[in-house]
Amino acid sequence: MRSNYTTNIENKRVISITGDESETFLNNIITNDVKKINSNNSIYSCLLSPQGKVISHFFISKIDNKFLIIVDDYLSDDLIEKLNFYKLRSQVDIKDENLYNVIFTTDENFKFNSILDFEDPRIPNFGKYFISKKNDNLGINLEDSEKYYKLINLNGLIDSIFNQIQGQYFSLELNMQELNAIDFSKGCYVGQENTARMSLKEKISKKLFRLNSESKLSSGEEIFFNKEIIGKIVSENPNFAMIKMLKFNEFNDKDLKTQDDIKVKISKPNWMN
Repeated sequence: MRSNYTTNIENKRVISITGDESETFLNNIITNDVKKINSNNSIYSCLLSPQGKVISHFFISKIDNKFLIIVDDYLSDDLIEKLNFYKLRSQVDIKDENLYNVIFTTDENFKFNSILDFEDPRIPNFGKYFISKKNDNLGINLEDSEKYYKLINLNGLIDSIFNQIQGQYFSLELNMQELNAIDFSKGCYVGQENTARMSLKEKISKKLFRLNSESKLSSGEEIFFNKEIIGKIVSENPNFAMIKMLKFNEFNDKDLKTQDDIKVKISKPNWMN
């Protein structure tokens, strides 16, 4: 049983999208369907390259007629640039809103005077986010965000490592379907063609997994099972690897070794099929 805690995630930024065509604009470029958003529901989504590789990931909520994209700070400038690139003549206004706190809690009974709140749409019962204005007096006891990122890593989510893999992998390789970030019925969006083709033909040859090891691992190291290469480490601290899905059940719960003879084990999260 995990203990409850509440934190202000200071490295989150909020981007607002407003205008008569904002819903159509977003749906034409991101992987999920913004029509799912209401007062009780937010979504997780991605922006892909035209080839279908993930260049950004974020939550989207809505208040009144304003869409709010909640994204990691280091991704925000590039995301705004990409949104403006795709804007063309659309009747939308894209604004960097340096006005909000993003509060996260695992406490189901937590109460807070916020402008909106939503459950993490990726995993059931993971936690809840509250968006408040920065000039509001929070009046709550907050812990640092270290526990939040430990929870992120333990659940095999990409937040802590995305800066090491940005733009390198397809959304299905990063488990975005299992994390509810892709809507296959909403129509076209940037990178949709390759995403749909991989899904229909079941051509997902590798997927991202967290690794357990008692030793320090290095990005780029290959992983072996019975002298066969079955994956490669793609991030350090925390350690994640791209693992081949062929024969996955044969080595999923086995002790594996890196090319430097270090023992590792795949950590398959509960939310993964």
